[in-house]
Amino acid sequence: MLICFRRTTKAGWLAGLAAYVLALISGQITITGLAFLALTGAFLFLAVRYLSGYKQVAAHIAFMVCSILLFMHLLPGFNNLRVFDKVRFTADAAAFTMYLNLDKPFVGLILFTFLGRSFYIENRSTKQLIQAIAIPLAVIILICLGVALLLHFISFEPKFPSGSWIWILNNLLLVAVTEEAFFRGYFQGYWGTRLFSKQKYYTPLLLSAFLFGIVHTTGGPALMLLAFIAGTGYGYAYHRGGIMASVLTHFTFNLLHFLLFTYPMRG
Repeated sequence: MLICFRRTTKAGWLAGLAAYVLALISGQITITGLAFLALTGAFLFLAVRYLSGYKQVAAHIAFMVCSILLFMHLLPGFNNLRVFDKVRFTADAAAFTMYLNLDKPFVGLILFTFLGRSFYIENRSTKQLIQAIAIPLAVIILICLGVALLLHFISFEPKFPSGSWIWILNNLLLVAVTEEAFFRGYFQGYWGTRLFSKQKYYTPLLLSAFLFGIVHTTGGPALMLLAFIAGTGYGYAYHRGGIMASVLTHFTFNLLHFLLFTYPMRG
């Protein structure tokens, strides 16, 4: 996924295809899973290249539905590789299981391929990115982690457990990049400029944050609310500094949670 930030989509596709071929050989993905990925890609391709009017809208809706199903791992054909199996990073932490997903990242890959130019601006300076990130990151740390501490969902527990680098790479490349490409780049940026061009910037921002909260239903109402708050912060970073700012805000927040506090929460 990271190669797509340099607009080297050919290299991204070569890496992606190699990964899916190996996954097919090893049984981590089936023909059914590949068919769903191809269908999702076809919907977006047709919507941005050939279709217009109600057909284009229908293709975009179909793409969004397929993407959300892939995000929530609800489509068959995927046997994602499990790298953490009910691991407790600290004594009081809840058991944590993590997979290297094959379904969700595909959405990010095709979004950068077909729409990357509409939401990725390369000429942001380091200073501009820091300025875009600083306020939303501070606010969501204060609210989300602060509330979690007050409610004793988490504790202050600095650590760097075995396997941390796998978690870091997975969270950056397969989580933050992919989720920000969809929720901020596609939903807030691409659709926001088309449907809400006469509205304040925060209208698509809040809608994308709401959708971001909805897809976190597995964590219950509390996690959905915190995801909405975090999504609002990511959306503001995107508004100020583009997709790179929202990715870095998202990843930095997750990384601070992982390294400094109970992860994913107290058991």
